[in-house]
Amino acid sequence: MQLAGLTDEHLVEQFLQGNMSAFEELVIRYEQKVFQLAFRLSGNPDDASDLAQEAFLKVYKSLEQWRGKATFSTWLYRIVTNTFLDDMRKRKRRPLVALSLDASIPTEDGEVLREFPSTDPSPEQEYLQRELQQIVLTALSELAPDYRVVLALRDIQGHTYEEIAQITQLNIGTVKSRISRARAAMRKKLLETEQYVALVRQR
Repeated sequence: MQLAGLTDEHLVEQFLQGNMSAFEELVIRYEQKVFQLAFRLSGNPDDASDLAQEAFLKVYKSLEQWRGKATFSTWLYRIVTNTFLDDMRKRKRRPLVALSLDASIPTEDGEVLREFPSTDPSPEQEYLQRELQQIVLTALSELAPDYRVVLALRDIQGHTYEEIAQITQLNIGTVKSRISRARAAMRKKLLETEQYVALVRQR
C-alpha cells in the first residue's frame, strides 16, 4: 500500500489498525511544519526539537482520542501549542532567543516574517535582513506565551482566524483581540529597540 498517497484520516485509520508505518508517514508529512512552529514558540533549535518530539509522542499515545471533529493538522498544532504553554507554566519564565547571526532559521520559504522579502538581496541588504530577523525573533520570544502562540500561528505560519480558533480552542473574537494585542505589544518592543529603528531606516 502506498501510504504517501493516503489522506491524514486514512493514515490514522491504518495506524489504529496496527500499521506502524502509517504513523511514520504522518511524522514525515508534518515534522518540518511542527518543528517550524516549535521553533517560533521556543526560540531556539534545541528546545524546538524537544518540543516537537514531545508533541509527536503525545500524538502517538492519544491518536485514538482524535475523532475527526477537527482536521488532523489542527489537532496536531493544538497539541504542539498546548505542550509549549504547559511547559512555560512549569518553568514560570520566558526564555530569550539564543541565536547567532549565522544560525539557520528553518522555514519553508526562507523567511522569518513576511515583512522581510528575499528577492535577490545585495550583501548589504542580506546583512540588514538577518539583523532585523534576529531582533524580531528576540522580541517575539519576550512576549507572553499566549501572545507568542497566536502571533506565530497568524503572522508567521499564515493560519486563518478560524484555524487559530480551532487550534487554540478560543472563539474567533478572542483570537482576533489577542492577535491585535500581541501585534501592539510586538510593535512597542520593536520601536523601543534603537537598533531595530536604525536598521529599518537603512532599508
